[in-house]
Amino acid sequence: MTEPGSPAVVLQRQVAAEDEARANFYALLARLYADAPDAALLGAIAAADEWPVVASDGAARDLAQSWRMLIAASAAMDAGAAAEEYQDLFIGVGKSAVSLHASAYVSRTGGSPLADLRATLAELGLGRREGVSVYEDHLAAICETMRVLIAGAPGMEPCVFAQQREFFASYVSPWVTECCNAIKVCPIANYYRRVAEFTQYFVAIERDSFAIE
Repeated sequence: MTEPGSPAVVLQRQVAAEDEARANFYALLARLYADAPDAALLGAIAAADEWPVVASDGAARDLAQSWRMLIAASAAMDAGAAAEEYQDLFIGVGKSAVSLHASAYVSRTGGSPLADLRATLAELGLGRREGVSVYEDHLAAICETMRVLIAGAPGMEPCVFAQQREFFASYVSPWVTECCNAIKVCPIANYYRRVAEFTQYFVAIERDSFAIE
C-alpha cells in the first residue's frame, strides 16, 4: 500500500524479535483487509501455533484466545466463501456494508483526515504505490504503514518508537476499534468477525505498550 519514496538503497537494520513479531502481525492484518484470504493463507493461519493463555494477564489472555479462534475459523473457512464475504462486506454493489476507511469514522474540524495522513506519510518518505487504487486511509494501508515503521523497508530504516507511537495515536487508535465493532455487528460477517476481534485485541495490546513507554 505504501512504500519509501527512494527505494534505491537497501539499508542494514536490526529489528528486535518482539518488533519483528509486531510487524508480522501488522503485515497479516494488512493482507486480510486488502483482499479475501486465499486457500494458501487460510491454510497458513490454520497451521499456525496457538499461544498459551496467561490467566493473570487479561489483555494477553484475550489476544491468545482471539488468535486461537482465528486459527479455528481459518481451518473451517472455504476460500470461495471468504471471497464472497469480503465482497459483500467491504465492496458491495454501490456501497459496502462496512467501510474500511478512516474517513468514515473520523472527522476533523477544519481539515481532512485523509489529507492529514497524506502529509504525514510524505514527511516519513512514504506514499501510495503506483497502481494501488485504495486510499491511504484504508485499514490495509494503515496496517502496512505500521509494519514499515516498525521493521523498515528497502531504502528506509525502522522508525524510532516515538514515531511509531505518534503515528499509532494519530491514525490507528482513533478509529480502528470502531471499525472492528462495525464488522462484528454486521449480520453478513462470519470469518471477518474473527479477524476483527483479533484486530481489536492486537490494537489494544499495542495501545497499552505505547502508553507505558
